Amino acid sequence: MTSLSIISLSKSYRAGAAGCSARVSVLRDLDLALWPGEIVALEGARSSGRSTLLECAAGLRTPDAGSIFWFGARVVSRESIAYVRASPAHPSRERNSERDGCGALYAALNTALNAALNASLPKRSLLLLVDDLPCASLLEQRLVLALFERHALAGAAILFAANEELAAAPCVSRVVTLTNGALVQRRKRSAARIAASSRASRARTSARSTYGRSLRSPQ
Repeated sequence: MTSLSIISLSKSYRAGAAGCSARVSVLRDLDLALWPGEIVALEGARSSGRSTLLECAAGLRTPDAGSIFWFGARVVSRESIAYVRASPAHPSRERNSERDGCGALYAALNTALNAALNASLPKRSLLLLVDDLPCASLLEQRLVLALFERHALAGAAILFAANEELAAAPCVSRVVTLTNGALVQRRKRSAARIAASSRASRARTSARSTYGRSLRSPQ
């Protein structure tokens, strides 16, 4: 049984000023299935609709069309879904997380997980949805990924907003990219390949710079 099943999901918003507005489609007939133990990275450009998709998956936003099932049902206990984002909702939470020596996202995620444990929910009945992880510090990103891995091994399903570097983390099961309102599953790139690509890019930039200097007339 899937932890999360999204079928033909569509969502649009009205954009523009009064008297001059139009509906903008963000998600278009989108399908996604998430299984227990999976860690799925959700890539996409800025304003691609990743936050909208995660909020719909968390039951916080109502889609225009389509169906969402959590653990095979249309209704689920709120403790079964842990939805957090990097931007803290309350300044007091941010101050507390700084005092405790960890980021607001990591602290909020731990709070949500503790709520699930206090409700005596089995790990296979837990869905983690995390937004804006690329906005967190590198240390916090590593802490959150370690938390993902630990709970996924126990059966939790995880979907999180990622950039290319986070999507290449060894713990990630698969990567989906949100483009033009639809999801495309792509081959996962390893961290080594990304690092090699970055080195090659820097080498090309350096070569172009050196070549450009060699063409300058001596002063």
